[in-house]
Amino acid sequence: MEQAKDFWSMADHSLLERWPTDADGKPEKAEKLILQSELDGIADITLSMLESFGIPAFKVGTQCKVILGFAGLGVEIYVPASRLEEAKTLLEAPEAAAE
Repeated sequence: MEQAKDFWSMADHSLLERWPTDADGKPEKAEKLILQSELDGIADITLSMLESFGIPAFKVGTQCKVILGFAGLGVEIYVPASRLEEAKTLLEAPEAAAE
């Protein structure tokens, strides 16, 4: 996994344990999945959803976070390269109709 752009994304210290490794045992490369707003909590919801499907993920982006308390320009969500297409499919899936 490439070094995160800032330390906020590494708050989950068990992430590396869940992250897939390559044939050499090194962490797989992280790929950007999406840029999402942090204002409405959707980024955290997305992270929780991905984790519930067994896809480890983290968010990066803290510009304005110290001043405003949230990342005003949004946060980027990263997943392992081997799970990128699966993660995209999950985000694009239509919501199940409420019964």
